[in-house]
Amino acid sequence: MQTIEINDQIAEQIKHLANKEHISTSQFIERLLMKYAQEKKPTLMTELMKDLPNIKAFEGDPVEIQRRMRDEWER
Repeated sequence: MQTIEINDQIAEQIKHLANKEHISTSQFIERLLMKYAQEKKPTLMTELMKDLPNIKAFEGDPVEIQRRMRDEWER
């Protein structure tokens, strides 16, 4: 067990919210921390890519685009 010092106003808010949930203040804090940790999980690059805008230059089959580029170089 560990003791932490927090502002009295914050302590009263935690106590009030914990009572509302019918749990102890320590359980309430544990739940808050677990929720916070879940929200802050590292994001995978593939998830980031889903949110990127579509760029016309990258439309189509990438292999076919490379073939056309190579054909240009050979000319």
